[in-house]
Amino acid sequence: MKPLDPFHINLEKKTLIEASAGTGKTYTITTLYCRLVANGYPVEAILVVTFTEAAAAELRLRIRTRLFDTLAALLKQPCDSRDDLALFFSGHEKVSLICRRLKHALTCFDQASIMTIHSFCLKVLKENAFESHTLFDVELLPDRSIFLRQVCCDFFMARVNNLDTLFLSYLNQQQITPERFAASFGLFVSRPDLVCTPLAAPFRNIFDPYRKVVKKIHDILLTRTGEIIELIRNHKGIDKRSYTKKNVPAWLEASRLKIDQQGRDSFFKMTEKNGDALCKFTRTRIELKTKSGQSPPRHELFDLCDQLLVFYDQFETNLISLKIEFLSFFHTELDKMKKAQGTCFFDDLVNDLAKALEKKDAASLQTAVRKTYKACLIDEFQDTDPRQYDIFSRIFSARGTPFFMIGDPKQAIYAFRGGDIFAYLKASQESDQKFTLEKNYRSAPLLVNGINKIFSASINPFLYESIVFSKVKARETAKNSLVAGDALVPPLQFC
Repeated sequence: MKPLDPFHINLEKKTLIEASAGTGKTYTITTLYCRLVANGYPVEAILVVTFTEAAAAELRLRIRTRLFDTLAALLKQPCDSRDDLALFFSGHEKVSLICRRLKHALTCFDQASIMTIHSFCLKVLKENAFESHTLFDVELLPDRSIFLRQVCCDFFMARVNNLDTLFLSYLNQQQITPERFAASFGLFVSRPDLVCTPLAAPFRNIFDPYRKVVKKIHDILLTRTGEIIELIRNHKGIDKRSYTKKNVPAWLEASRLKIDQQGRDSFFKMTEKNGDALCKFTRTRIELKTKSGQSPPRHELFDLCDQLLVFYDQFETNLISLKIEFLSFFHTELDKMKKAQGTCFFDDLVNDLAKALEKKDAASLQTAVRKTYKACLIDEFQDTDPRQYDIFSRIFSARGTPFFMIGDPKQAIYAFRGGDIFAYLKASQESDQKFTLEKNYRSAPLLVNGINKIFSASINPFLYESIVFSKVKARETAKNSLVAGDALVPPLQFC
């Protein structure tokens, strides 16, 4: 990948700039911004997007400072050679025009379009309500937790609480509550782009057959435990370390007591880990614990416990079915609330704009946004998800539109921060030109060299061939200052 020269790069292309930590990402953004201003783009038409309010505020300050310093250096006679951007502009034949444009940009800088992605989406939806088919006045609710809890409670009241008492026992054992649903699905309910797997799961009413099997097991435990104990004790092939003289009677007695106490709704957890005692007596487990080449012991109880195991799997499938149903329920209720109250959440802003741009009549919305924003720079692009990328790609991929995506592909793996590796790879494939920042301005030379050696040791260090490791260099003035006594300390040590 080519190293970036921000002074001579073609501005009017879709460009991906890969920037590792400490390689001058903000410097690059401010340089490109100043070049766009010098080329006649007004500050309100240059969209700069980042992912937090704090980052947007810092970028606003850094861009304004760069505009001011560049103009001040240009106005000096002779031009201040310490400012590389001013030195670049000073060789231009229209340097006086560039100075006027920089000065105008500073005068109008309060109108600069530097914002978070959610602020951008909200602004576009409000200003283009007709084109995006959204409400004119939308209230943004920053905290959706109260609504999420309410929807979970509504779902349990409408769908869960009237289910068979046996299934409710299972849910109770699994600690499935409205609060648990809210905690589990909070990160995903506003991401309709996520694919749910499986797409469907059958909810089967197997509760009465389950009770019949439990009753048969109870009858056996009341009258025939002795023959089961003798059968296992006298069988030569079964593992006696697992089925000891002490354990077998205790397991059978515990199972009988449970049914005595809980009656027809006794629910048995049929799992290897932390399961009920009856899971020790499934035919499947008995066969597993019998020496190879020998026939396992046979008994009606073992077959009945195997049936319980099949039923338990269906209980788990029923829970999956409920979860899939809940996701659909949530999205329906969310849409109702948004329309009734004119409210939305942060994630809904992205989803609503993405949907509007996917419609057949989206051309009018695209045209309206392009009239406002003539150029776009996305900071921290590695934190972009597929729908966010789709929004910017649909708006700014037109030929001749300056569109810069600046980020670190190695950090795109961090899904907990919102990143999506496949969104990044798609952007890489669709870019007209790609560059990398090759100089690290933050770290010591020994550390930079150590990192280069580690990640260059493998042909494919990040598993995906599309993500290559580009070596970086330390800046010329960087020093190795980590010392012990008179000796330099190795920056990377393996223990």
